Amino acid sequence: MPELIALTCASGKQCSQIIPRLYPQSSRYKLRLVVKSPISLARLQDQYPDAEVIRANLNDPHDCAKIVDGASVVYYVSPGFEPHETRYGINVVAAAVEESQKPGSKFSHFVFSSVLHTHLRKMLNHDRKREIEEYLCESPLAWTVLQPSHFMDNTMARILQLKDSPEPDPVFMAAQNPEIAFSFSCVYDFAEASVKVIEERSKHFYATYQIVSTWPTKYVDYIQAIGNVIGKNIKIKQAPYEQVIELYSKNIFGDSNVELERKEGPARMLLYYNGRGLPGNPRVTEWLLNRPATSPAELAKMLLGDLAK
Repeated sequence: MPELIALTCASGKQCSQIIPRLYPQSSRYKLRLVVKSPISLARLQDQYPDAEVIRANLNDPHDCAKIVDGASVVYYVSPGFEPHETRYGINVVAAAVEESQKPGSKFSHFVFSSVLHTHLRKMLNHDRKREIEEYLCESPLAWTVLQPSHFMDNTMARILQLKDSPEPDPVFMAAQNPEIAFSFSCVYDFAEASVKVIEERSKHFYATYQIVSTWPTKYVDYIQAIGNVIGKNIKIKQAPYEQVIELYSKNIFGDSNVELERKEGPARMLLYYNGRGLPGNPRVTEWLLNRPATSPAELAKMLLGDLAK
């Protein structure tokens, strides 16, 4: 009998690369894909007809109970920048605890996709996940916490579009200070590490892993590394702060005209990014994957190969 694995935010960028690694293993795993919108529901039902796809409101304990019902593993991706993100995460953890205590329960592992350095409380999206981590670590569950950094995939497509620019030195409008260094994560690496943790299970109980793919790298150097792949000397300008907040809000919430409670999450993150960045260490990623982590140039080449197919 295949194990049931429940994955939340199943239509997002992380699960979009995790699900294809698990779905073909139908003799081992049955997938429950949890989404919010009817559009995501229909798309995933069409894409993965043998998976169970459900809509759930993470603010509803009854819906959270449905997510974990009969599951062996919960892979919890927290909806980013939601003002009630902490409550949602605690609801799912509490539901998993209740599920694990049922007679004959098969529940064995809670994997939380968190964020690098949750102790950086100046950023709301980090601080909210910090509280979820605390609640999870104090629960009776066996858990693993994965901590990715700023995903290079978020801007990669925009940079690669410059390959078709008629200008030899095209301009890229950077969302944050290009002189600040980040340790970038790559969804390709993160998905591979996530699946390994799910499959190897007890080997990773009670571990917190930084899953980053680069040493601290200035944003300007990250962008030009991709420019070298496409044969362009990219000039970088920083977009105005308020303009970026509007863009972030539109991309995250579907509308730039949202209430301050929602907008202040990306606003505080961007302010932090402009001054401090996010340093991390890729050695844990390389240890987990038993290979070098993916560089920005390597990811660019991979994506260009996919686009050429």
